Amino acid sequence: LLPMPERTPLNPAVFGDLTRDGYTVSKVYFESLPGFYVTGNLYRPSSGAGPFPAVLSPHGHWAYGRLENSHLVSAPGRAINLARQGFVVFTYDMIGYNDSRQLPHTFGGRRESLWGLSLSGLQLWNAIRALDFMETLPYVRKDGFGVTGESGGGTQTFLLAAVDPRVSVAVPVNMISLHMQGGCLCENMPGLRHDINNVEIAAAIAPRPLLMVSATGDWTKETLEREFPAVRSAYALFDAAAKVHAVRFTAEHNYNKDSREAMYAWMARWMQNAPADARRPERGFTVDALGDLLVFHGRALPEGAATADQLTERWIASAKAQLAAADRATLQSALRHALGFADTPPSPPARPAPAARRVAVVAASTPEVDAALRQAGFEIRPVTFTAFDEPSAAKVRHFDTYNRTAASQRVADIVAALRQSPSAVLVADGDAALPALLAAAIVPVRLTAANVGRFDTSSAAALLQRIDIAGLRA
Repeated sequence: LLPMPERTPLNPAVFGDLTRDGYTVSKVYFESLPGFYVTGNLYRPSSGAGPFPAVLSPHGHWAYGRLENSHLVSAPGRAINLARQGFVVFTYDMIGYNDSRQLPHTFGGRRESLWGLSLSGLQLWNAIRALDFMETLPYVRKDGFGVTGESGGGTQTFLLAAVDPRVSVAVPVNMISLHMQGGCLCENMPGLRHDINNVEIAAAIAPRPLLMVSATGDWTKETLEREFPAVRSAYALFDAAAKVHAVRFTAEHNYNKDSREAMYAWMARWMQNAPADARRPERGFTVDALGDLLVFHGRALPEGAATADQLTERWIASAKAQLAAADRATLQSALRHALGFADTPPSPPARPAPAARRVAVVAASTPEVDAALRQAGFEIRPVTFTAFDEPSAAKVRHFDTYNRTAASQRVADIVAALRQSPSAVLVADGDAALPALLAAAIVPVRLTAANVGRFDTSSAAALLQRIDIAGLRA
């Protein structure tokens, strides 16, 4: 999402109020991007004017999404009980679920990826805009939001908490694991887990309160022994051990009554100033019929709703406008993230002493160029490139979530070589020429000579063939 998309008007619609026992539920849609709708239900206490604390509630990969209601999980049930307890709750659809009809849950591709457009990125943007929407509600407190979701919704919970400081309390359920990072495309944006994992991403919320809910019957079965101590060590750096807690229940993958009651108590403690030992038992509830909760049941999408192609073209047009208008620091930050480097600006290049040997870091040069460099008095230090097994990489699901692409690895190899020779010049040819230009944007270099062979930067096909790096065009 860097550079961050423009926060265009939400144009929210809240309608179809149903007043029930202790709560009111409404239908909601708003535009996270022009013509692209986020859909869901808004639950709020039926008495009192507020302002109330608010909780965002993403869902996992259940057949009925935000409307799943079984012994294992009830997204409406947790919203109903939170509303009865004095919270405003917004439950919303993953892309491709229920009312979210404009894109399938398989949206995206290599061309879209070049522009930073992905299913997982869009869902994260929807979550950010959902907080924007909740801030517009006059009966909602604006001093921080709770977020809780299970499975894929747990991934959405800790990703949002990591990037948006408005999240004041998080309860990701049955998801934080050291060995299972999320199996869906919507949990695996390119570059997300280069040398990092979900435990470290979840810990990025520290020192804000975090409850880790786990189960004996899924990949979170060792949370109390493994993941929780790792996260707690991050909280210890802030002297905030009391703000992280973990519970485990004997159950399969779920967001069941036990898990929900643990969440209710945690939200009450940190958002309603309840005592640390307070309990919030769940009351029985009756979920309304699907047709009464679906936003677009029996009705068309709003006029002007974008198709997948329109959304993609609008995203690209917006990215081009950002390229034309963004300042150097913004572009530099976005580029460093796309290339998988820390978000820190480079220092000025080192200046060699007058008597120092002249060094040329050479990436895939030709014998003629090497001979000319030696004749001019340069010591040649060739770049050692990491071997890349493309057939094997192609067999790995979500490969670029965890690993660099071939082009990105060439950039990293050249950066490493330049860091070992801080006063060198850089010479590159062939498949290393374009990565050399990108490496020179990451590490200080006095002078770069790169034969890019009349490369056409406007050609998506050429970029995908020569320099396939997610987010590079943006």
